[in-house]
Amino acid sequence: MRLLSLSGTLALLTVMPALGQLPIGQVVDPIVENSDTIEVSLQSPGIERGIVGVIGITAEEVNSLFELCQQDGLIVFLQTDDQNLATEMRARADAAKLLGQRLFIETGSLKHIHLGNNVADRIVVSESIGNTIPETEVMRALRPRGIAKIAGQQRIKSVPSGTDDWSHPYHGPDNNPQSDDQLVRGNFRTQFIGYPKFSPMPEQTVIAGGRIYKAMGHIAHKANQNAMLNKLLCINAYNGMILWQRDLSPGFMLHRNTMVATDDALYMGDHESCKIFDGKTGVLRDEIKVDPKISDGPVWKWMAMRDGVLYALVGNPEVKIQTQRAIRRGLGHWPWGMWDGHDYSDPRTSFGFGRTLVALNLNTKERIWQFRDEQFLDARAVCMNDTRIFCYCPGKFLAAIDRYTGKLVWKNSDKDLLDAIDGQEKAQHYITGYATTCYIKCDNNFLFFAGPQRTRMVVASAEDGKLAWTHPTGNLQLVLRDDGIWAAGPQKSENGMKLDYKTGKVLETFPARRACTRATGCADSVFYRASGGTVRVLTDTNTAQHIDPMRPPCQDGVLVAGGHLYWGPWMCGCQLSLYGNIALRPEGSDPGNETTTEPARLAGDLTADVPSIDVKPDDWVSFRSNNARNDQTKNGIPNNVSLSWSVDLADHVLPTAPVTAGGMIFIADRSGAVRAFNADGTTAWTTYTGGPIYYAPTVSNDRVYVGSADGRVYAMAAQDGRFLWSYRVGPNDRWLPVYDRLISAWPVAGGVVVDGDTVFAAAGITHYDGTHVVALDAVTGHLKASNRNSGTLEQEVNNGISMQGNLTMVDGELRFLAGGVYETARYNPETLECLNTPRKQVSSQYRTAFYPYYPDYGKYVSLDYQCSDGCSLSHDASYEGSQFVNLERQPAMPPGTKKPGKEAARWVRRGGKMAEPLWSDKANRRFTSFAVTEKTLLATGHPDNQPDQSFLVAINATDGTDRWIAPTPANAVKGGSAVDPNGRIIVVLENGQLLCFDAVP
Repeated sequence: MRLLSLSGTLALLTVMPALGQLPIGQVVDPIVENSDTIEVSLQSPGIERGIVGVIGITAEEVNSLFELCQQDGLIVFLQTDDQNLATEMRARADAAKLLGQRLFIETGSLKHIHLGNNVADRIVVSESIGNTIPETEVMRALRPRGIAKIAGQQRIKSVPSGTDDWSHPYHGPDNNPQSDDQLVRGNFRTQFIGYPKFSPMPEQTVIAGGRIYKAMGHIAHKANQNAMLNKLLCINAYNGMILWQRDLSPGFMLHRNTMVATDDALYMGDHESCKIFDGKTGVLRDEIKVDPKISDGPVWKWMAMRDGVLYALVGNPEVKIQTQRAIRRGLGHWPWGMWDGHDYSDPRTSFGFGRTLVALNLNTKERIWQFRDEQFLDARAVCMNDTRIFCYCPGKFLAAIDRYTGKLVWKNSDKDLLDAIDGQEKAQHYITGYATTCYIKCDNNFLFFAGPQRTRMVVASAEDGKLAWTHPTGNLQLVLRDDGIWAAGPQKSENGMKLDYKTGKVLETFPARRACTRATGCADSVFYRASGGTVRVLTDTNTAQHIDPMRPPCQDGVLVAGGHLYWGPWMCGCQLSLYGNIALRPEGSDPGNETTTEPARLAGDLTADVPSIDVKPDDWVSFRSNNARNDQTKNGIPNNVSLSWSVDLADHVLPTAPVTAGGMIFIADRSGAVRAFNADGTTAWTTYTGGPIYYAPTVSNDRVYVGSADGRVYAMAAQDGRFLWSYRVGPNDRWLPVYDRLISAWPVAGGVVVDGDTVFAAAGITHYDGTHVVALDAVTGHLKASNRNSGTLEQEVNNGISMQGNLTMVDGELRFLAGGVYETARYNPETLECLNTPRKQVSSQYRTAFYPYYPDYGKYVSLDYQCSDGCSLSHDASYEGSQFVNLERQPAMPPGTKKPGKEAARWVRRGGKMAEPLWSDKANRRFTSFAVTEKTLLATGHPDNQPDQSFLVAINATDGTDRWIAPTPANAVKGGSAVDPNGRIIVVLENGQLLCFDAVP
């Protein structure tokens, strides 16, 4: 314990950098691929970056485990059935600042691994447990190409049959974004949520060999995108860990077909050459340059790979572009404008126009053939089928080149064809799309012109280039499938269409797409952008479903490879619940996902009395004071304060807000620790859950209750921390990577509500994973009621409730934010019946950036307090911290006037113009916590755009003047202040400090 000087230099928030965020330009060795020479052990897992599962451990092996955890780049998951050993190791890991950061300790039967499918890069099964754990269970959790050590024997997991790569930006050289992956079908579940959370524009992605390669461009529209400007990332396609990253040359517009991924390398063409990056290390392995004698320049415009041959369109230098950094805050933005070069005004300098096609032997780099035309070919309209390369010169001709010989097969300049294809539309617009988008696709019979630049859809014969048919709408996103042409869009149209290949006849219709993003396809579905979220059309039945939390990312769409689906990251601020690099997997790959033989409820000693801590009626016993989370208190705010004491909790992990009861203080944190302090700041006790805790404990019945991201609710004696019981809310134990941390697929992330003798909790991340709401006996932990169906409220469209907010009890209902379709989830607390009306829609409206996963954005709080005179104290902070309405006192509304509605996320007001306030905070301050009374408003926060000027302030509620203000060394956490019945003010800061302020006489 130490005292703080309020006049000292303000400390900055310091946290351990997330493993997914590498220093700029740093290249680290990623997965060491499977090799007979690798010897996997606890001491040396044969990998420098990834997830290592350790199943079973002896006391003699503990030191080796901790040495392993010291290695940068590793996340270690330990599962043991020895509860006492787990408790000892958690305490040691907490002291070493490893718990919940690099080391995650789970208890449970060793017959079942609690990791999700395909998550671990290495698994080491302790020889002490022999063959207790089935090998099939080990291999389930191991990713393809990963290595497991079981009973002294090594096993390598093979890549399952039926998978497919997304090797080219549009899947393959034909530019048809339809995957051949046979595993991705049916229902989906979360595989991982990872970095980067946000992307600049443009973005280009290819996937092969278990690696995702993301190239990110030159335009940042929000400050959170700056770190990824001109970056190339390689990401583990199974668990989302960033394996390496490197800088890209600025000035090259990368949104073109010049990326190809193979099992062991990335081929990337730019303004100098085709660079070959080693897939394992990111090291530049080689580069291919085209002989300047045959080309107008060294710039790569288009490329494709097939059967050991690299095909390319190369040519002259292009218009130069400038990197654009941003200072705008918030999560996203609608990033539109006619940026430099995107007008495509001159083929001699426009992006992607060239006159020389070449074919190169990949092994020798020798030229096989070359083809040159006097006119410029548009790389956005180059594609290849089994035998031919097709290219288009706008307004002049369509041509076919034999891909084996480079000979011209035909050149068609028929007037009817050229008139039909016509000139390009302005496509740099949020409705029409991106000017850089490819607008030609092919199969062995036809060529298809469609996209944001096109005035109509045009289909020509692949045999001779003759016009076959047209469709009056050109801005269609096409997916070519065996049963027809699936044409999504455009915005404001009545529907999308399934078209006949030969005639263009409309065979079926389906819901229209929203705006710019391209459509893609998997074995049983077509995906495209909804008005919020993702539309998934099941092609066998032409049934539209809705994936609520995320829309297809701006330029990639939904990518399908290796048995998984991929979304993000995003550059926009659309109606999203999840931001980042997100993967889903087919549910059918884990048939035991929904059931488990392990008990949901675990009990300690429930026979011994739980001692009283003498809770006062006005104690601050839960997050933001009470179950309504309205910050209201009957405790007086002191007229002045001084700092009484401070405690350093932890500077590497984010703590929760505090609660107070019986003179004690209770705090949890994201390592999984729950800590109790006496009135003088001395430690009373510390205990641990298995996963991060995001919201403050709740004190009731002389017990402390917390919800943990390990999927459980915990109850412990408030006086001494004795474990009483825990209850797993979700259906199973499945841990997933979420931003380089491991949590349950069904985390209890929103805290708990205790009402009398009942504890309420909700578990889940997204509606498609399942949302589980329970009512538990507060004393015994026995299940009283449950709802396990609200993840799917509307069966036909498959939308439902996502667990995206802190639990509350308001107007007699259990509530939390529900994600995109349903703003607030509502349940009857007696029966847990979901009270939301099912909505048969494939669109979203509501935004949620849930504080547990986005603490930088979700930390600001809003206030809406009704004063006794009818006036109200109001402060609106948008969910992502970019829009604010200053703290103000609003006059009483005339009788009968309906109060204007507000979105729970405070993105927009739904009602009319607000009345002129009686006073408004002129300092433009942003607040992270409140405690409100009729006379005084206590708050923590900082001035706008000055987060280093943090404070604790008491504001006169009548006139808005500051009664007193005290600087703090860092910002308070969300809801991070509490006032006890004695007038003491407890504040928890983001830098891990606990402060106690006492009244000054």
